[in-house]
Amino acid sequence: MRRASVLAVAFLSLLGPFACSRRAARIDVTPKKLKIYGLDRPQRLTARLLDSKERPLELGTANWESAGPDVATVDSGGLVSPKSQGKTTVTARYDRVSTQIPVEVVDVKSVEVSPANPRLVGPVGTQIPLDAVVKDSKDKPIGLVPVWTSQTPAVATVSPAGIVTSVGKGTTMIVAKVGDVQGASEVAVDTRDIARLELRPQTALVRVGDHQQFAVLAYGADGVLIEGIAAVFLSTDPSVAKVDASGRAHGLGPGASTIRAVLGTTRAEATLIVN
Repeated sequence: MRRASVLAVAFLSLLGPFACSRRAARIDVTPKKLKIYGLDRPQRLTARLLDSKERPLELGTANWESAGPDVATVDSGGLVSPKSQGKTTVTARYDRVSTQIPVEVVDVKSVEVSPANPRLVGPVGTQIPLDAVVKDSKDKPIGLVPVWTSQTPAVATVSPAGIVTSVGKGTTMIVAKVGDVQGASEVAVDTRDIARLELRPQTALVRVGDHQQFAVLAYGADGVLIEGIAAVFLSTDPSVAKVDASGRAHGLGPGASTIRAVLGTTRAEATLIVN
């Protein structure tokens, strides 16, 4: 009887360290923090149970819980579903161990880039600006700045402010991206010299709150009209009128402003009267 007791104690003493080593000491969650762009873009968290020596365990699965289900919920498989803009914490729990993951939801639905299909004509190095409007799930503009990239830098590059610069003849997609939400403009580049620009109409009259579309015409050295080009548009008095990248001027206050179109070193001007 005594011999049996001694053997049992010896067996348990050998088993004890092994049993303890198989207990979960930590939960490793990927990713370590989560930032979700868009209310319709759920993302999954994955969890691994690790022992005290950082070895994976197959003891079970973690339980998930969200501290702010009004911002984001999480299901039993770790799928985080965004509900509204804000920040919360998701907890992965198993037995006595747990790990918290910070979650941020950004309400962004779309990125609208304009003009959508500009034609960039002029010598290499000619520039035009692109506008990007980021909107939320209610289609309201929000003040997020996108990251700009060119899919074909050998045709045209783009600056962090959305300024496109011609490099070589061809077509490229200019992409504006916020998280994984993006918009794009297809830019056609035609590297040739511009001899003259015209801006039409030469004079326009609008009321405060109304708008006027200006069209720029370019002519080559041979005097032939080059159709469908894009240019840089400026208003000399922003308190009277502002003008976007497509040449659409908006009347803001009474007065007169010069609307200027610039393409490389060539420019043209028109007058906008606002009353």
